[in-house]
Amino acid sequence: MKTTIQQNSETQYVVQVEISSDVVDQKLEEVYRRLLRTLEVPGFRRGHIPRAFLEQRFGKDFLYEDSQAELIEEYLPKALAELKVEPAARPEPKVVEFAAGRPFRFEVSVEVFPEVELADYAGLEVEAPAKPRVTQKEIDHAIEELRVQHATLVPKPRGAPVEAEDVVVIRRRDGETREIQARAEGWTAVLLGKRVGETVELEPPEGQRLPVIIDGIKRISLPDAEELAKTLGHDSEEALREDIREKLKEHVAREQERRVRLAALDAIVERSKVAVPARLVEQLLQEERAYLGSRGHEPSESELAQVREAIVRRLKRERVLQAIKQKENISLTDEEFESFLKEEAERRGTNPVRLKAILEREGQLERVRQEQENQRVLSLLMEKIQIIKPKRRERAEAEEE
Repeated sequence: MKTTIQQNSETQYVVQVEISSDVVDQKLEEVYRRLLRTLEVPGFRRGHIPRAFLEQRFGKDFLYEDSQAELIEEYLPKALAELKVEPAARPEPKVVEFAAGRPFRFEVSVEVFPEVELADYAGLEVEAPAKPRVTQKEIDHAIEELRVQHATLVPKPRGAPVEAEDVVVIRRRDGETREIQARAEGWTAVLLGKRVGETVELEPPEGQRLPVIIDGIKRISLPDAEELAKTLGHDSEEALREDIREKLKEHVAREQERRVRLAALDAIVERSKVAVPARLVEQLLQEERAYLGSRGHEPSESELAQVREAIVRRLKRERVLQAIKQKENISLTDEEFESFLKEEAERRGTNPVRLKAILEREGQLERVRQEQENQRVLSLLMEKIQIIKPKRRERAEAEEE
């Protein structure tokens, strides 16, 4: 294998690879032999079809596509390792020359992360974001959520019609029953005004028209605040509200710590020279767009612009975190990581071996380890920089009681 490299920009290289003709011919023969085991052609026994016949029938290049793909998959990682190039985005190979008895030449455009020029952060002053207050509106919202969580279903009288938010028991012609909630809008709105025993034709978005019979109608009964308080083990509504207030304050404190750390990181990012590959940004943007599309949402241009900005911000943060990690020689030993997994397993109510196995199976183990190292970096920054109070605090929507 021969390799050459050409730098086109700060973030882009072109790697050229040449593989000897002997390797090419060997791969063509290998693909041909593998194909023989599955190909059936009238007049020939399986596995005994002459290659010359196949080339005449399908063309000489019928083996080329698979051979090229397999050779690129095998030799591209070797070439990148030899040249010490770490791609930041998926490489895009391009075949230059491929033929039997000839060397295989291909090139690949590779985007890389250039080295970060890290700003000096020792003693850096960073203004903390304004700390939000727990408002009466947030407490009311939390209580409403708890009321919904502890709601009960009460059967309505047989002659009562379906109203919005009612839970309707429907029965299909095959006897299968299920419960759906009637909404004021959407495909379940056809249930409104119907009564037990009536037949309705539903048109769910994921299927065909579905004739069903209404077997029952239930209304949602929400507990009042006093009932909810007693259900949750409190003496009164006021005690429940106080408990919610304290939990919200704890959440705000954790969130504020996270916001302060990110503000410190962003201040360093802003002062450092951090370049991110454009192709990587576009690849991640298209992945996010595809994800949103799979959930039935086609983002507008302004939404895509916001997503692109968030991707760039995330990548720059990750690069600066990595640069600080290397500069400060921060890492997590295997023993420390095992200790973290043990604590996390206890928090989740499982055992460390099972948790580790789940993370490995989902491909998340290394990401979790990196996240713990990143938290160490952020903790170190809190020691090295100076957090100053905001010059102007935002007013809370309501005074904290």
